[in-house]
Amino acid sequence: MHSLRRTLAIALLAGAAAAVAAAQNQLLEKMEQSDALIGLRGLMIPPIERFETTNLIDAGTIDTDGYTHVTLNLAAELKGHASKKGVIGVMLIPDVQPFERAYRILQWVPTSFDFVVGATPAGGSYLMAEQRTFEVGFPRYRVLLYNSTGTSATVAFFAYRTKR
Repeated sequence: MHSLRRTLAIALLAGAAAAVAAAQNQLLEKMEQSDALIGLRGLMIPPIERFETTNLIDAGTIDTDGYTHVTLNLAAELKGHASKKGVIGVMLIPDVQPFERAYRILQWVPTSFDFVVGATPAGGSYLMAEQRTFEVGFPRYRVLLYNSTGTSATVAFFAYRTKR
């Protein structure tokens, strides 16, 4: 009986996690009536280390087909004091095979772009990364977020796609 309850609890948690992941895949959206600018605002990121691949926040995908570069911007507001030196990070992984399979099945994170903003216990609550431009190599990227600061943070993330 105990193992049946445990199995049911695991199944319910897995279902809830799948529902959260499905909802999070809808987070990235067109911004400012621009076809080139997409992003998200107000996403709460709990403390999640970069290596916790099953807990990374999946914010959806960035379609880069036909674009040559993507410029990333990241801002965060810590909801408490950083308990340690850490970062709020965004990883972009190619959303094509075999990379997608490596992430989903093997829990590997084949990162193409890793974009972070640092936090320290003595620092402020508001963080903003210096924007960076990356050359596009794949038609689509999955966006994964993490937070190694030890406290929750609200995040805004933007990606501006260009053709040069």
